[in-house]
Amino acid sequence: MDKVKHKIKSLKYSFFIYLLICFLFAFFGSMGIGLATNELQSWYTNLHSDVQLIPPPYDNPLYIFFEEEENHLDVKYIITDGRPFADKKYVLIYFIISSAQFIVIPFWIFLNVVLTGVIFYRHELKKPIEILLDASRKISENQLDFNIEYIKQNELGQLCTAFNNMRKALDKNNCEMWHSLEERKRLNSAFSHDLRTPLTILRGYNDFLEKYSRKLTEEKTSEILFKMKEQINRLENYTYKMSALHKLEDIIPDIEELRTDILKENFAESGKYICTNKHLILNFKSDSDYLFIDKELIMEVYENILSNAERYADSKITVNISVIKNFLKITVQDDGMGFTDKALQSASEPFYRDEKKQNSMHFGLGLYICRIICEKCGGKLDISNTKTGGKVTAIFFCENI
Repeated sequence: MDKVKHKIKSLKYSFFIYLLICFLFAFFGSMGIGLATNELQSWYTNLHSDVQLIPPPYDNPLYIFFEEEENHLDVKYIITDGRPFADKKYVLIYFIISSAQFIVIPFWIFLNVVLTGVIFYRHELKKPIEILLDASRKISENQLDFNIEYIKQNELGQLCTAFNNMRKALDKNNCEMWHSLEERKRLNSAFSHDLRTPLTILRGYNDFLEKYSRKLTEEKTSEILFKMKEQINRLENYTYKMSALHKLEDIIPDIEELRTDILKENFAESGKYICTNKHLILNFKSDSDYLFIDKELIMEVYENILSNAERYADSKITVNISVIKNFLKITVQDDGMGFTDKALQSASEPFYRDEKKQNSMHFGLGLYICRIICEKCGGKLDISNTKTGGKVTAIFFCENI
């Protein structure tokens, strides 16, 4: 049945049907023309039965009559079977009738072929060709907000579907490119804006030192220099974060084989240094001894989430890491005040900072970087609240053996 359906939908099958119909019309039409001319010929012969319509030469003429006219003989008529030969006009008409089928039948066949081609073009080719030409024109003019619709499921229908899929892919890529450019503009604008504050502070301290350096005590000078160092560290940290953001746009995970026990040790060691003032509980579970992952990206996400939890936790942080089938799941939960409703919607967006936890060294880029890395690794980042605090879950796609 599938083969039959495929044939019915095929353009070649439709073309064969059109040719078959053309052949039938040409064949039966030719027969009709032949019969009609024969009947017309018989009718005309009967109409003029008193004369002989068939022109000479005759094999056995019975009588030939001559008439002398102005000293020469002129053949007036020929009698065969007792009938005189008709005038030239009647003979010409008879000749046209008897020869008509040799002209009309080829013309009828030619007419059928031409009409079949025209009808096939109008019903099978014209509309999809016009649709594709119009779609090509719109795409060339960068107009992608349209849809290609063609009902017939033949080869041209499949071509229209493929063309529409290509249009959707172009539209999606253009939207992603536009969002990427807008995001880059926003990041650059925010980058310039946020650099202005520490630079202004540094300039103020520098002007103050130039003006009052001889009058300041050593203790006051050291204090100002320490504050200037803080601002320099802030600039360095911010520049590193912005550089990481731009690199993430083109990052490709470098997959490598890694033992799960080594990965567990790395998680525990990083957690010990990050959560120096908080109690860390680390749970690790895996159904495989080896993984194929990008270790650096995994650790980057883990350390960012853990640093974020350490900043908001009151005293305890719980980390649950599990490797099940082809997914690595990292869940970090703190016992702090949790995420606000606004933070649940915007915490993974760039430059979002909770108003209740302002920090000059926190730029609101950590969770955004984590989300981008998770998506690059075929996973996602989820932010939620529990009864005891906030929870961030990072999921990565990986392969195990």
